[in-house]
Amino acid sequence: MEPEPRRVYAKAVKSISQKAPLLMPINRWKSDAIGITAYVFEESETTLRQSGLVPEWVGYPPECPGAGIAVPAHHSFPNYLKLLRLQSGRLRLVIDARAVLRGDTSYQRLLCNLLADTQLSLVKGEAV
Repeated sequence: MEPEPRRVYAKAVKSISQKAPLLMPINRWKSDAIGITAYVFEESETTLRQSGLVPEWVGYPPECPGAGIAVPAHHSFPNYLKLLRLQSGRLRLVIDARAVLRGDTSYQRLLCNLLADTQLSLVKGEAV
C-alpha cells in the first residue's frame, strides 16, 4: 500500500509569495557531506520576510551580530535553511536550492516550455 502524500509540504511550497521581490543569490554553496546545493542571499530582515523564502514558523536570530539559527529538514519544510545576523544588521540566508526553485514559477514555466519544444535537438533525442 502506497503511503499517502504529505499535504503539509504542499502548503510550505505555496507559502512562497508570487508577488515577492525577486532576490538574487550572491553565492552558491555545495555540501558533499549533506548532499545539497544551497544558495546564499544577504538581505535585510524585511526583504527576507517579504520574499517568502523563510517559512513563517521559522524565527529570526536576535539583533546581535554573529547570532544565527539553522533549520534542519523538517516534515513541513524538507529543505536545509540557515540564517546568520551580519555585523551590518543584514541577514545571510543559506537555503537549499530546491526550495528556491520550486517557488520560482517563471523558471518552472521556462523549463516546461523548453521541454515541450520538439524542435530542440536535445528534446528530440538527436545526437549532440
